[in-house]
Amino acid sequence: MTRVNKYTLYETVAPLIGFLASMIILVVIVIIVGESPAKAADAVWKMTFSKTARVATILSTAIPLFLAGIAVAFGFRAGVFNIGVEGQYFFGGFVGAMAGIYLPLPAWLHVPSVVFFAMIGGALWALIPAILKVARGIHEVITTIMFNSIALALVNWLVNGPFSGLAGKGSLEAQTAHIRPTAAFLKLNAGFRALGWDVPDSVYLDYSLIVAMIAGFVVWFVLFRLRVGFDVRAVGTSPDVSLYAGIRVKRIQLGAFLASGALAGLVGLQEVFAIRGFYTYEIASGLGLDGIAIALIGRNSPVGVVFSSLLFAFLKQAGYGLQVYTKVPNSVIYVITGLMILIIVVTNELVSRYIRALRKKEAV
Repeated sequence: MTRVNKYTLYETVAPLIGFLASMIILVVIVIIVGESPAKAADAVWKMTFSKTARVATILSTAIPLFLAGIAVAFGFRAGVFNIGVEGQYFFGGFVGAMAGIYLPLPAWLHVPSVVFFAMIGGALWALIPAILKVARGIHEVITTIMFNSIALALVNWLVNGPFSGLAGKGSLEAQTAHIRPTAAFLKLNAGFRALGWDVPDSVYLDYSLIVAMIAGFVVWFVLFRLRVGFDVRAVGTSPDVSLYAGIRVKRIQLGAFLASGALAGLVGLQEVFAIRGFYTYEIASGLGLDGIAIALIGRNSPVGVVFSSLLFAFLKQAGYGLQVYTKVPNSVIYVITGLMILIIVVTNELVSRYIRALRKKEAV
């Protein structure tokens, strides 16, 4: 086994140990609440893999989770701790919705336009924290957390005020006007059925899946096939060494921050343009925090984020199964997810120290 392969194998240990340990803890909790582990396993199976619709639902649920994870991961790669994905996808979704409502374009141009404007909105909301970081040295964790709250308050006011679409309507949910049909994300279910996968129309596998696949590929290509990606990874590993090597660290961090915000702007596309058909500040919250966990579990790798987002989607569905078919509350899944992250972080640190010790020993 080559050194590279050996180190890569060691680095994959942490997520595996975290998952297995969390599953063991889940079994213990199930027993403590007085439920049968076999019954719990059957409940998880029923809600996840027992039917084609369940599997398709996991994939659908994973789409925004993947986009949140890839947004956080790209920032982490450059040493930028973008904790503001939540606010960026709230604002990015609003900007994209405005393009979907007010731009009279044909469908072939309208759909990519709303994707573009959503990315612009996410990048704009990341701009001020990015400038504060590179120009004034203000830590981005503080500013992005603050901007999450500001974003929610701002879109709340915009949707309830100047851009409200409720004039003369009976809905109690604050929302914008409906987006134009040319901007709607159509479902891909018929295409999957043509390929032999019987995906029911009740599941949303739409254009947002294509957007996520393109975004993931572009991030992978930039990070591992372009010079700028090498610079991003170098800055994330050691800003001081990168600066000494001639890399413009601040420029790389600014660009990575804005790119992370642009990716974050895509998170709400599925809900706004495929599921609801309008924008509301009550779109799914918490995806930004999920993205942090997904990026950590996926080791900030585009491929790793694919698997970790699917894992999170699976756990969400499993939690519903436990709640419906057993006495185990759905909140247990949140406990398991938190413990999994904790175990992975601790294990990852131990493995990293072991790898460093091995490298020092081999260098002697």
